Formats: sequence, C-alpha cells, structure tokens
Amino acid sequence: MGEKTRLTAMAAVFIALSLFCWGTSVWSAGQSEGLAYQTDGASLAQKETTQMTADFSAAQDVAGQKSAAADSDTGVEAPSEIQQLSDTQALALGQALAAAGTPYFDNPSQLTAPQLEEVVLWYLMETGGMPEAVDGQVLLPAAEVWQLAGELFGVQPDEPEDCTLATYDREQDAFILTAGVCIPKSAAVSESVEQEDNRSVYRMQLYPPDGWEGDVLGNEYRPDMTAAAVLLLEDGRFAGWSGG
Repeated sequence: MGEKTRLTAMAAVFIALSLFCWGTSVWSAGQSEGLAYQTDGASLAQKETTQMTADFSAAQDVAGQKSAAADSDTGVEAPSEIQQLSDTQALALGQALAAAGTPYFDNPSQLTAPQLEEVVLWYLMETGGMPEAVDGQVLLPAAEVWQLAGELFGVQPDEPEDCTLATYDREQDAFILTAGVCIPKSAAVSESVEQEDNRSVYRMQLYPPDGWEGDVLGNEYRPDMTAAAVLLLEDGRFAGWSGG
C-alpha cells in the first residue's frame, strides 16, 4: 500500500469517528431535553391540578358562606326539638289546648300564630310559669313564647300577632296581658291514661267552664260533657290532639 493510500484511509476513519461522536452528542442532548420537557410538563400539570383543587375549595367556601348568609337574611331556623313531657306536663298541655279552644289537628303547623300563642299562654298559666304582674299587667317576652312553642310542638309562629289573651307590643317585642280573670273556652278533666308500646294516650273529657254545682256535703256536680279529646305522646313527645 502506498503512502498516499494509507493517509486517505486514516482520514476516512477519522471522519467516521468524528461523525459518530457528533451523532452521539446530538442524541444525548435530545434525550436530556425530552426528559427535562417531561419533568417540566409533569410539574406544570401538578401545579395546575393543585390550583384547580384550591379554586374548587374556595368556591365551595364562598357558596357555603352565601347560603348561611341567605338563611340568616330570611330568618330560617333549624327545627326545634320537641321536649319530652311528664304526665303532669302532658295533662297541663291538654288542659291548655282545651282552655284555648284549640281545634283538633294532625300537625301543629296547621295552627295559626294566635292559636299557638294562646296555647302557650294557657300552658304557662296551668304550670305556674307566668311572670308576676306589674301595675296590673303581665309582660311576657315574645322570645319565651316562641321558644316554648318550639319545645312543645316543634314549630314556631312566623310573626307575632295579637290574640284573645294578649296584645303584642312591637317596641318591647313582648306580649302584654291584663292581670285579670281568664275564662277558658273549655275545662278539661283527665279520664284515663293508657300506655301502648312507645305511645301514651291521654283521654280527656271537655266541659263548659261554668255550670259546676255542689251541695253542703262538698259534692260537686259536673255540667254535661261537651266533647272528648285525646292527647297523644310518642316517646314522651307531643304527637297529636284529636277528638275522643
């Protein structure tokens, strides 16, 4: 082999090695850029997901705040829990319903505001819960009437109104009663109490408030019964007032 041929072969080998090294460098650079792109893309996707989650949570918080504000503006209140009644309280409630002349009903929400107010006022009188009179008047805060209505029936009147027993004073947000004699529309006398599983059935006889007579021996004679009523408790809580 001549000198010229040997030099030509060495040059070809050198060029081939140079091209191989250059190709390897380009391929490595491409792989690095691709890996960096994938890493950056994953980071960006993670950031976008985190931001979307934060935005969704913030939207939920705002919606909850708006809902709470709307309930506050409209005066929406959680339903009151009906309290459990003892036998004495149940009988007093029956007497209050009779005294107020409350019609029979399937659900307390059927009663008007004055009807609910009168039952509560009579119940306070039957249980000795009426405040002391001052200057011939009894002042009873409306909030107390509302609270007791919720405890007895689980419902509360929408707006205070005047009723037979009391006048509603808007400035004082209270009911004003005259400290005088209150004549019930019906007098209730307990006839029997029956227990049926979780139900307590109080049967009551209703009489006119006047017409009672007696003799020198102390015997009392009732006037003719006008109606019979049943007060029902379930698990100790008021569940109905119906004809007997």
